[in-house]
Amino acid sequence: MVMNDPAVVSVVDSDPFARENLRLLLEHGGFIVECAESAEDYLEQHAACRPNCLVLDVQLSGRNGLDLQTQLANSERQTPLVFVTAEINVRTSVLAMKAGAVDYLTKPFQVDEVLAAVRNAVALDRADRSERQLLRRLRTSFSLLSPREQETMTLLAAGDGVKQIAGQMGVRTHTARVHSSRVMLKMGARSLADLARMADKLQHASQEEVRLRQKATRISQTHKGCRDHCSIGRNSSERSSTAGSSHRKVGHA
Repeated sequence: MVMNDPAVVSVVDSDPFARENLRLLLEHGGFIVECAESAEDYLEQHAACRPNCLVLDVQLSGRNGLDLQTQLANSERQTPLVFVTAEINVRTSVLAMKAGAVDYLTKPFQVDEVLAAVRNAVALDRADRSERQLLRRLRTSFSLLSPREQETMTLLAAGDGVKQIAGQMGVRTHTARVHSSRVMLKMGARSLADLARMADKLQHASQEEVRLRQKATRISQTHKGCRDHCSIGRNSSERSSTAGSSHRKVGHA
């Protein structure tokens, strides 16, 4: 996707009236809009590609919006989420925002705040896509280095000179200089400072992937706890309602 192309926004809402309202609003705002009535429909539509932003309700037919957020958090590529929902629940909104939602808006919503939230989400997505594209190029270039050249790159990025590299690798200075030149050429680095930034980006990306996997696990556990809590609350309410009904019947008798 070219960065100047219109952004694609997916709307997931089980209410056809609300879904249509959001579609018209976002299309008027200049977005390409795709709609789905459930999380399952959305996942089927976007098995191969993903939108720039996902606008969804919490209460959906089938799995709910938080469940979909959990599943997407476990995927390789993250899609910015904006919740637009009638679910006015502080706990739910806190969970959604902690799990990385760009915004949590309640119905009836203000047109300007929805457009602002979606534009913010699209900007985040485009920055992320650009960063991932750069990272893919760096990883491809790094994979083309020989093991010796990869070791040389690490030492160069740490600030070691050719003589120090030769000593640490147990090779002649000329050999270390050749390795260094090949590293700079293959990585497309214009200077040692440029190479150091590349090495830092590769290292940071690996650490970030580990962090995101850990975060996805925490999100899944937190959302499961929320579902269990809500289920207990509903069961308690149902028992109280049943007990009250039985009591009224006895009193009437």
